[in-house]
Amino acid sequence: MKYQVTIMCTTGKYRPCSTLIESAPIDLRNTIEKRTVITKGVQKICAQHYWDSNDLKKFGYTKIKIREYDIIKIKAENEARYNAIKEAKYASGEWKRPTKEK
Repeated sequence: MKYQVTIMCTTGKYRPCSTLIESAPIDLRNTIEKRTVITKGVQKICAQHYWDSNDLKKFGYTKIKIREYDIIKIKAENEARYNAIKEAKYASGEWKRPTKEK
């Protein structure tokens, strides 16, 4: 199972950093299992950016989020969102429906 770990700057000055971690399936409500995946993710982000814990504090990266990363589900959600936007644009007249070619 893949998990996406994201660290965010609480001041809003810097953009979020995220990485993917491969791990055995865990229960995200269990704080001990969740903490191990978060620790691996933060270590990987720090290694990618050549940071240490002092840099994280200095830049204000103190907020951490974790979510399951299921690429099929994400693509389906994006496709559904795009189709809803597209239909709204067609209904409002902002876009024209393409003509079918023979």
